Amino acid sequence: MGERCISDPTHALRTLDKMLKRSACSVTQALQATLLTVMCATSAHGVASVATPVPDQDQDLPVAGVCAGPDLPQPLELAEAVQHALRNEPQLIVAQQEVVEARSDVTAAVGSFLPTASLSLMDEKYVPANGGGPVIVVGNNILGGPQTRSAYGALSVTWNVMNSGRDVAGLHSAKAGVRAATSGLDSQLADTLSGLLQAYSDLYEAQSEAVHDLQAAALLKQIYGRAQERYRSGNGTTVAIGQARTAELDAEQTFNRACRVLTEKSAALAEAGGLRLSGQERFAATQLLPMPLMEASDPGPINAIIEGTPAVVAAKESVQVATAKFQQAKRSFGPSIVFSARKDYLGQDPDSFGAANHRIAPSDYRVNLGFEQPLFPMATEVAAVDKARAGLRKAQAGYDQARLEVQTKLENALAARREAVLDNRSWGWITSVSTPC
Repeated sequence: MGERCISDPTHALRTLDKMLKRSACSVTQALQATLLTVMCATSAHGVASVATPVPDQDQDLPVAGVCAGPDLPQPLELAEAVQHALRNEPQLIVAQQEVVEARSDVTAAVGSFLPTASLSLMDEKYVPANGGGPVIVVGNNILGGPQTRSAYGALSVTWNVMNSGRDVAGLHSAKAGVRAATSGLDSQLADTLSGLLQAYSDLYEAQSEAVHDLQAAALLKQIYGRAQERYRSGNGTTVAIGQARTAELDAEQTFNRACRVLTEKSAALAEAGGLRLSGQERFAATQLLPMPLMEASDPGPINAIIEGTPAVVAAKESVQVATAKFQQAKRSFGPSIVFSARKDYLGQDPDSFGAANHRIAPSDYRVNLGFEQPLFPMATEVAAVDKARAGLRKAQAGYDQARLEVQTKLENALAARREAVLDNRSWGWITSVSTPC
């Protein structure tokens, strides 16, 4: 199966969903493709996915129904959990819609550079109070004259020729917003999948611990019974019976705690995957996780890996958005030039609107080129600049915080990997199996 990075997050979601539906492709291969997609940025900086061993799927799995109670265990395949997460996880849906909103903002920002055209039509009946006196013009109002019915139309065009760069800054802000939203979707997809895998692994581990605790409790119960038998036959002591009884009770309490943890891990898996459970249900993991390892070909460019992480890219683009908004706020002090043109159409008749509309014909036209410079007061503009400057500082701090968090996660992951490699070497485990699709 070929491996390639998918740049469009929406296309990536659809592709992964289709891959998981194919019955011919194993869960392992689908999950490896999923992890490849969310780690494209990392792979681009010298990190490549390595085919890793998959535990034997034929081995005995933990018994899902070991804990007695009203909860009904619902077996959940890993592929099914990933499908539900890609479709229904709320934060992932929010991130997808934020990309749609950001693209709509770009369309709106482009529209500010285009001229606007409008058409207006109006019928008006004029009845003078003096019954036909002389015509008097006061400002834009006409008083006097005979009674008449008028049909008026106007076709106007307005174009924002120059706006001191506010529209340009707005467009840059909108485009940076799209990049930030896209990187945020990539980051959310990675967080969703990693959280789902962690929750699924925790549930499987809780099931295993519950099975082991149940077996231990059963064994200690047998030991307690044998201690009683030895005491009845004269070979035991009451102290041995008491010790066996105490150990059995401790094992039962441990098993009860394991059952509670099992329910909590099932709820955590439902939350991580956007799944819904009724009050009498819980999930049961049915398989071990494949364990893809990320092996750095060159441990040097750690900074490049961090900068290419979707979370850091999203924070960086948020800084670009805040910078463009700050520039847009500062340019509100500048002048603006507006060009407008209007063509009027007029028709009149003293008795009928129909006749007035029938006689409508081109009349006057106006062309205007206006220059406007705001002078006073500037309180609103100053407040907008201060707010934009604060937003820029917040975005820069958010970028620094995102970078620190990614650096910490990366260092922890590399340390954990080194520990796992050393453990494998110490135990002599050799794993070099690759399962083809």
